[in-house]
Amino acid sequence: MEFFDQKAEFAWHPDLMFPEAEMQVSFLKDLVSMRNPRSAFSFLEYLRDKGRLHEFINLRTFYPSRTEFNDYYRWVADSFSHRVGWGRRVIGVRRCDSLHLEVRTADGDGHEEVVRTRNLVLADGGKPHIPGKSILGDRLFHASESKRRLEQRFPDRLAPYRFNIVGAGQTTADLFVFLSTQYPEASITVSLRSFAMRPEDDTHFVNELFAPEMPDWFFSTSAHAREQVLRDYASAAHSGASYDLIPRIYRALYEAKVVGGDQYRFNRLVEYVGGESLVDRAEARFRSIETGEERTEHYDAVILATGYRYPMPSPLLADLAEMFVLDADGRYALNRDYSIRTMDEEAPRVYLQGYAEASHGFSEVLLSLMPHRAAEIIGSAAPSAAPRSEHAAVPAL
Repeated sequence: MEFFDQKAEFAWHPDLMFPEAEMQVSFLKDLVSMRNPRSAFSFLEYLRDKGRLHEFINLRTFYPSRTEFNDYYRWVADSFSHRVGWGRRVIGVRRCDSLHLEVRTADGDGHEEVVRTRNLVLADGGKPHIPGKSILGDRLFHASESKRRLEQRFPDRLAPYRFNIVGAGQTTADLFVFLSTQYPEASITVSLRSFAMRPEDDTHFVNELFAPEMPDWFFSTSAHAREQVLRDYASAAHSGASYDLIPRIYRALYEAKVVGGDQYRFNRLVEYVGGESLVDRAEARFRSIETGEERTEHYDAVILATGYRYPMPSPLLADLAEMFVLDADGRYALNRDYSIRTMDEEAPRVYLQGYAEASHGFSEVLLSLMPHRAAEIIGSAAPSAAPRSEHAAVPAL
């Protein structure tokens, strides 16, 4: 088995590693514990190895910081570094015979290599969603670039910068807290399509959506039922912010009013329709959902906390298009084991990670069931795995 990652070393959302940002799921939903609590790669074993187990227990929380969980992931990744082609980007996949694929990779200098495989797992992550007509740059950028852009372009923490965050989910909440604490003299505007920020729904019954048996139910139920669940409980996975952060943000708005200022404000029921990063400012255009009127606003920076998309069909698999079956919406038709349905049963198998929310449920794009999904994919691929001299290539772009 071989992994490819275009990054030089492991990093999980590095530009969203804000000091106070916490995980939204329990530490027990790490890489292994939900399936094998005795594993040597659990978060608790990581804490023991780092000498912090007692101190973490004394925190009395289920929710580590994102920074600590990133370090846990790196700790696990270090144990498998001999199997990872760091700094290698997958640039093409083609079928070389009836049973095998060729995966072509390139390093930072353009040197290419080809790996032959019987099974391929595509786990390249979501693509930042840029709404409207946007010309990106130092002053208008997606939230996934936040920390780097802010450090490079806005180094003076006491300057009266004017920031606008577009969005209403967890990333917006984390950004607001970071900007309001690290840039105390800055003004912050939040522009959102809805009336208000809504809390992430992690109540007990809704959390049943992330039980290990749910992908089975979700895959087997009707398309109508799947669509209703995805629509009704979007705040459980995508559009909600941590319940603890919402009162903190509201308190900041209130305290600003107490001293007679408008340092923080929310633009409700507005839709971002485009913008441009200029030399001395960011220009953003908004449409009022109430009146349809459009207006242009200027800030020092506009940050698009607008989420991610998983394009299907994937451009990386374009040369395999004739091999796959598509559904009525033009997306890959997926099997229960996360493989793409193929025209012939003997074709090489391509598995998707992160793309199957519509067929497998919300757990597909969150951390909760990663151990179960990985085990299912390995269990599916193993019976027909290539000889030991072959590779099972797993590009994590």
